Amino acid sequence: MQISFDLGTMKLNNESKSGQYVSNQLTDMVRRLKEQSTRANKEDDSKMMEKIQAKIKSGKKLTSREESYLKQHNQELYMQYLRIRRMAEALEHQLENADSKEEVNDIIFHAMNGISDKDPYKAAIVAALDEVIKDFKKSDGYNKLPATNEEIEKGRKAKAEKGNKKTEDGDEIVSLESENNNDDFDAMAWSPLQDVIDAMPTFDMQS
Repeated sequence: MQISFDLGTMKLNNESKSGQYVSNQLTDMVRRLKEQSTRANKEDDSKMMEKIQAKIKSGKKLTSREESYLKQHNQELYMQYLRIRRMAEALEHQLENADSKEEVNDIIFHAMNGISDKDPYKAAIVAALDEVIKDFKKSDGYNKLPATNEEIEKGRKAKAEKGNKKTEDGDEIVSLESENNNDDFDAMAWSPLQDVIDAMPTFDMQS
């Protein structure tokens, strides 16, 4: 039996096999790189979400990038975050419009008591309100407030009494000026000699 070999065909087959091998290697490398990239992205996503959740639980505000990420990846948590921020902003507005430190404490008391124990996000809400309270109590606006509502009333009464006193003084001045204007007495025309002449008796001259 005689076997013949076609060297050209063998060469082509070898080259074809070699090219396929390289192609397979490249495909496998790309696949592995994609898998590594996917794992890395998942790890980054996991870390990002953990960071966001930690900030929400501690009452912190998210950055614009974190808000966008949260909205894209967890719509439910994003809506809860917005609710918490609205509650914090409402408290901040109330505190800024308080007239005394006593009123500030009343506002805080009612805000905290208004949080339902059944709210699954109660801890996050309390933390967010605490952040607002801490920041406000460090502000100049809080330090300038009177301690109690009683002090405010005393100040108002003092201002009212001061205003009334000014009004009474003004009325008195007007009345004095009015009396002087209605008096016919001419200070410039009067003299002591005129009083003497007026007091002298009069005599009838008889011829």
